[in-house]
Amino acid sequence: MFAAPADMEPGMWFRSCPSDPPLEWLGVEPVVSKRVTAKRWVRVLVGKGGVSFVCDASKRFQVIDWSGK
Repeated sequence: MFAAPADMEPGMWFRSCPSDPPLEWLGVEPVVSKRVTAKRWVRVLVGKGGVSFVCDASKRFQVIDWSGK
């Protein structure tokens, strides 16, 4: 299953790329920029062991069933 940042809920597990380790979804924050672009950017907040990152709001991530252990 794949989901966009706006579709995901805190506690869900996902992969940013198929070869990356599982990350725990904590939420998103809007990214404020002075540049006017066609893309909407968001900061994806991830749980411990991961690094938050910025992506296009329309990007889709692979949602996985993972216990986090």
